[in-house]
Amino acid sequence: MLWIFEREQESRRIETRFDNTTGEYVLTLLDPGQNPRIERFADAEAFGRYLRALEDSLNTERWTQKGPVLLQDGWKL
Repeated sequence: MLWIFEREQESRRIETRFDNTTGEYVLTLLDPGQNPRIERFADAEAFGRYLRALEDSLNTERWTQKGPVLLQDGWKL
């Protein structure tokens, strides 16, 4: 899944996926002009906790989500 957040003239992309080879949940954070930040999680609970904390942080920093809603398990309905 891909989520896009915007703030003023900035944009941030968050990609989530499941790596079938390793059995890990993967989150990639992409900020323009920076190297992607990749986080890997062994289980869905840890992945979900990280996503909720990230979403709270983005809201606090006044990022506005464009597109589908970020769900607890990291996937779109």
